Amino acid sequence: MARILIVDDSTVMRKNLYSIFSKNGHEIVGEAVDGRQAIISYITLKPDLVTMDITMPKLSGVDAVKEIIKKDSNAKIIMLSALNQKQMVFEALNNGAKHYIIKPIDSDNLLAVVDEVLKGESKIVEKKKIEIIEDKPGFKIYNQNGKFIIEFNECLGANDLSSLDTAIKGLLFIKPLNMVFDFGNLHNTTDELVKSIIGFGKSVERSGGNVEYKSEDERISNIIN
Repeated sequence: MARILIVDDSTVMRKNLYSIFSKNGHEIVGEAVDGRQAIISYITLKPDLVTMDITMPKLSGVDAVKEIIKKDSNAKIIMLSALNQKQMVFEALNNGAKHYIIKPIDSDNLLAVVDEVLKGESKIVEKKKIEIIEDKPGFKIYNQNGKFIIEFNECLGANDLSSLDTAIKGLLFIKPLNMVFDFGNLHNTTDELVKSIIGFGKSVERSGGNVEYKSEDERISNIIN
C-alpha cells in the first residue's frame, strides 16, 4: 500500500479522496490546498504518490508538477482534471506527471490508475467508451477503448500543427500507445501538411507506439504509402 499526498483546494474533494484511499488500505500522509503547499509537503513527507488538482490558488497543479519533478524526477503524480482542462493535463504530462483522471472521480478507475502508476506502468485505464481528448477546428482526438484516433477534417491547416504536436506529445507516456491517423475523405490539404502529420506518426513509432493510417483519398494514400 502507498503513502499518498492529496493536493486539492476543494475540501469536499480531499475528503472524498481520503475516504477512497483509506478504505482501500492506503495511507494519507498529508494534504495540501495549493501548489506551493504541495511542493513543501512533497519535500517534507516524501510520499509514494501524489494526486494533484489542476486549478488551484497561488500556484497551479501544472506549475507544482514542474517544481516537484525538478526536485525528484521519479515523483509519481496523477493529475485530477475537469473535462475542459485537457491542454493543461497535456502540459503536466509533458513535464513529468504519470497519469490523469477526469472528474467526477470514479473510485474503481482511480484505484486502478494508482495501482498502474505505483507499479511503474503507464497504461491508461479506460472504461469502454469514447472520450474526447482534443477537439480543434482541423482535427479531433478521441480515445476509443484504449486506441487514440485522430480524425482530420476540411478545416485542417498549418495552424493546427502546433496543437496537434502538443496533443500527441502529451500521449507518449502511454505504453503501448496505439493511434489511428484518419484522413477520411479529406482532399484539399497540401502534400507538405500531410507529410508533416506523417512525421508526427513517425515520432510515435520511435517512442515504441503503433500508428495506423486511413484515407479515402488516393493522393493522400500514395503519400502515406
